[in-house]
Amino acid sequence: MGTVVGMLVLALIAYLVKKNTGLHLHQWISKKYQERLDAKNKHKK
Repeated sequence: MGTVVGMLVLALIAYLVKKNTGLHLHQWISKKYQERLDAKNKHKK
């Protein structure tokens, strides 16, 4: 039962991210990760 609830929560999060940003969940995560790396590299310089 916990697996079903977990999958529903992930599906809801993916739907909301797609609705708000126009990006699929994996694209949104990649974008946020890249922004974090860019900020980290800027800070080091």
